[in-house]
Amino acid sequence: MILTIHSPGGTRTAALPGPARLSEALALHQAPLAMPCGGRRRCRKCRVRAQGALSPVSEEERAALGEDALAQGFRLACMTTVEGDAQVTLGEGSGAQILTAGSLPEFPLEPLGKRLGMAVDIGTTTLAAYLYRLSDGVLLATATALNPQAPFGADVISRLQKSHEGQSRALAQAIRQGLNGLIGRLCETARAERGEIDAAVITGNTAMAYLLTEQPPQSIIFVPFRQDRSFGEWLPPADLELDLPGCRAVYVTRCISAYVGGDITMAAMAASLFRRTPTDGPSLLADIGTNGEMVLYHDGAWYCCSTAAGPTFEGAGISMGMTARDGAVAAVEYRDGGMVSTVLGGGEAKGICGSGIIDAAAALLAAGVVDETGYLCEDGHGFEDQIADVDGRAAFRLPGTGVVLTQGDIRAVQLAKGAICAGIRTLLHQAGLDGAAVPLDIAGGFGSYLRVASAEAIGLIPPGFAARTRAMGNAAGAGASMVLLSRPMLEASEDFSRRAQTVELSESRYFMDAYPENMLFPEQE
Repeated sequence: MILTIHSPGGTRTAALPGPARLSEALALHQAPLAMPCGGRRRCRKCRVRAQGALSPVSEEERAALGEDALAQGFRLACMTTVEGDAQVTLGEGSGAQILTAGSLPEFPLEPLGKRLGMAVDIGTTTLAAYLYRLSDGVLLATATALNPQAPFGADVISRLQKSHEGQSRALAQAIRQGLNGLIGRLCETARAERGEIDAAVITGNTAMAYLLTEQPPQSIIFVPFRQDRSFGEWLPPADLELDLPGCRAVYVTRCISAYVGGDITMAAMAASLFRRTPTDGPSLLADIGTNGEMVLYHDGAWYCCSTAAGPTFEGAGISMGMTARDGAVAAVEYRDGGMVSTVLGGGEAKGICGSGIIDAAAALLAAGVVDETGYLCEDGHGFEDQIADVDGRAAFRLPGTGVVLTQGDIRAVQLAKGAICAGIRTLLHQAGLDGAAVPLDIAGGFGSYLRVASAEAIGLIPPGFAARTRAMGNAAGAGASMVLLSRPMLEASEDFSRRAQTVELSESRYFMDAYPENMLFPEQE
């Protein structure tokens, strides 16, 4: 039984031992298919073109796709079984815009190796890798990819659950093959051999480190959520199945707690947060994404927390959400009584990415289409002709596009932004800084495209923060590069991760009260 897979990366064949759910077959062979719900038949985003010996279309699948899509050969991978030789064509993930740029502060050059070194940031959604000449710290090449674990679920909880249920090997193989692909592309760009790489640093959140190393995840998915492995370890490349013949050991950065990982430690290095003293005043760092992590420095102490924002800001969980690639609405502006959308690539809009979702929510608030409770109003504003009906409920079509935002999409934004803002407020409260607007660094790709004015308008960040906010770019990748290039920075990162205090939001009464309050949108003047 042969499954032929056509994807943006080329065509390949996979041998199946017997009938298999199409989504599971694609996940087993690390095919680039987005399944935000992890194959639970909820998100309806695993739409692919498929033909051959496939199971008959069920009524559930027919209702989800519609007759037109079925006639064009589309199927939902989570509802389709491969029963014999078949072909599938994948398009999800092509042209994704993944950020690698990030600024590095001054630090002493004392590299971990002598020839070439690689730093990798394993994000929940994306991968970013950097190749340096260690003698002088020159960046030779970068490479990016979507995280190949996406078929197991868009968020870390889905993947950890799959690991706990017996798929830890498949998850590890997926990310390891992805990393080997990046190694090959780095060497190709720099015209180098794999054997020349004699130092490597890998960072990521705690869940990504667990999945990479096949560490059993029970300690971080069950109460009291205390990790039983903090990393900050040197591991032989062979243990991680990485093709690095010239490297004796790979350094996996130290995690702070179960959901505050090595990636935020690396971001703190890039933001020089680890160097702050009481005379410098308070400062806040936030990595806003699927797993919102943040660190606040104040008066000699570092407070950190993690909020389960979910994949909304990555475009998942939104009816027409997508990653930041050609065809995505990346910005929406309300001005002079109208709305103007910016589409990446300049062509027809196919969906909306995280930055566009935040802008759209701010525009709908300013236009009176959405009220403070998040209710999408059908009348009483100047956009009544843009109100559509989706599954019997009011939705809004962005003018000049075919992109629709549903009431459910607005609720998803409220849940995500409420978690982030409540987390920020909880850290401020913990440090005795209630109501204070402190300097804010936003790390990650989403933060680089985010318009902070829109973020403040919808209450993603507290009032007064927009004027004191800067985008850090891929701060986790930058921090991992610092550690690769400087042994003193490696030691400083471990010291910082040990000293940082985790505020457990699940145990915070303040957070429990702040979360529902911050789900509301700010009142409009």
